[in-house]
Parts: sequence; structure tokens; C-alpha cells
Amino acid sequence: APMASGTYRAVVCEKISASAVEGIEAAVLRDLPRTALGDGDVRVEVRSASLNFPELLMMQNKYQYKPKLPFVLCTEGAGVVREVGKAVKSFTPGDRVFFATMSGCAREEVVLPAEGLVPLPDRLSFSQGAGFHMGYSTGYHALAHRGKLQPGEWLLVTGAGGGMGLMAVELGKALGARVIAAASSDDKLEVCKKMGADFVVNYSRQKLKDAVGEITKGAFCDVIYEPVGGDIFDQCVRCVATKGWARLLVVGFACGTIPSLPANMALIKGFDLVGVRSGAQLGLEPELARQTIVDLLKLATDGKLSPYVSREFPMEQYKDAFRLMEEKKVIGKCCITFGGGSKL
Repeated sequence: APMASGTYRAVVCEKISASAVEGIEAAVLRDLPRTALGDGDVRVEVRSASLNFPELLMMQNKYQYKPKLPFVLCTEGAGVVREVGKAVKSFTPGDRVFFATMSGCAREEVVLPAEGLVPLPDRLSFSQGAGFHMGYSTGYHALAHRGKLQPGEWLLVTGAGGGMGLMAVELGKALGARVIAAASSDDKLEVCKKMGADFVVNYSRQKLKDAVGEITKGAFCDVIYEPVGGDIFDQCVRCVATKGWARLLVVGFACGTIPSLPANMALIKGFDLVGVRSGAQLGLEPELARQTIVDLLKLATDGKLSPYVSREFPMEQYKDAFRLMEEKKVIGKCCITFGGGSKL
């Protein structure tokens, strides 16, 4: 196949580590052989790959998806189409695209089937494109499909400064909810306000129940988007709407502790505990996955969604990017860029 000779560089995890810190140290920049292009494939020159929390878990073999070693890090990216297989009609060289793939995106080039690529809206940068897929798909599947969030309802988002949380804040506003963003630091909450949060709560200083009760004048929340787990989840159980019918969305356990729910609380407060397994569910329902991206692209094109990218690191500084995430210092998205300079 044309253009398949030679190598390109990628950020690779070659062994399982005992901690995220060790995993980051062990990650390496490797030369990989270029892949031949199948008839239905597209070769993309990657410009940006975004980091997500599960990568730190994958380095330790602690994530539900366990890739075979060695594997390329980062599961979403964006770039420019360089070459298309002879059966591909939907893309031409020069097109800007974004994509998500478990085969890894922190690489100078990637070969993917054409149906795995999405056109990148003009108003989004490469790093915004790289950060689009997972956060918004998870948020939309959680809030719209599983949480059935309605305009005017109260939405509480915890971990609201992180990539997933901040996108849930933005989506909540796009869907017409009244949004309370909760996070562990004031600088994170400043960004939440910028992204449209109606109210903010710093839970390193205030109990959620007290703050949310005051904000909602005792009504509490119809939908809670909860990616943190541990004690924050326990506090959220006390923030469900007093009128009943609330949906507490279990999105993840970023704090590392999986909480337990006393089942009587669900009965007393009349709420739904709703598990959100976005990637797996959308994988089982390709039509729903396609529609999700169509809906999200419309919101982005209308200017209602614009991923917040706080930091970019050139490929050579990949360890600094992952360290920032491990230290929980990332606000919104952090990306690794390829092919010359920042694309912010």
C-alpha cells in the first residue's frame, strides 16, 4: 500500500505498574511501523490527543477495559486526513476530523476505518476536537438517555472541574437545566461559571447537602451526575429531590473508593440509582451512538458546546501531561499535541 513504509512515533505503555506515578514514569516514546491502508480505511495525521482519567487506571490494569500490552495511550484524538482507501467516499485528504479508538491516539498517525471518523466543526480547534468524543458522549448518554433530564430541572454535577464534569455542566445548560457545579477548588469553580453553571459549591469547604439545600430552597436536585464516588457519592444521596423521582447517575469513582448505598435510602427518598456505562452501551447500540454524535455536533455547530482545553503539551512532554492529570490539576481537558506547536 502507498505511504506504508517507515515509522512514526507514539506514546506507549509497555508494562503494568503498581501505581499511576510509576505508570507515567514507565511510559515511553516509541517508533512504530506505519500501517498499510485497507480499502475502507483512512490515514490521519494526528494533531492532538486528549487525556482521560481511565488511562491512569489502564497503566495499572485497574480499568474495566484491559488492553493487551504494549498499547498506545490516549483513547481520543483529532487531526488531518492524509490518505484514503479506494472505497472511501466520505473523506478526502485535507479534511479535519476527530475520533475515539481504544487502539490509542497518542501517535503521529493513525489508520482507522472511515466510519470511525467524525468531521471536525470549523469552530473547534484540534485539541477541542480531541476532547469532544468521550466527555460529551458520556455526558449526553448520562443526562439525556439515562437521566432523562428535562428543561427547568435542577442538575447537580460533582467533580465539575474535570473533563467529564465540566462537559456535563455545559450539556446540562444546553439541555435547559438549572445547573449546580460542585468541585474541590475555587479555580475549578471559576471555570464552571465561565462554562455556564448557575451556582457553584466548593465541597472541600462546605457540605453538599447544606449548600444545595440553600441554593434550591429545600427542593434539592432532580438529576445528579456523579463521577467521583466515595464520600461525595454518600453526600449526593442526601441531595436528591424531596418531591421524589430524582435520578442519581453513577458515572464513575475518580476518588478511588467505590461507595455502598443503604437500599432503604432509595425507598425513603423515592429516587432511581442509575448506572451509566456510556462506552459499553453505545457500543451495543451503534444507531444510538451515531445519533448521539449527530445531536452533539448540532449543539457544537450552534455554539452551545465548546470544550474547555486548559493545557497542551508537545509530544516529547507527554509525562508532564499525565502528571498533571495524576495530581488532579487538570481543569477541563489536557492534550498532547503532534506536528509542531500548540493548536489552541
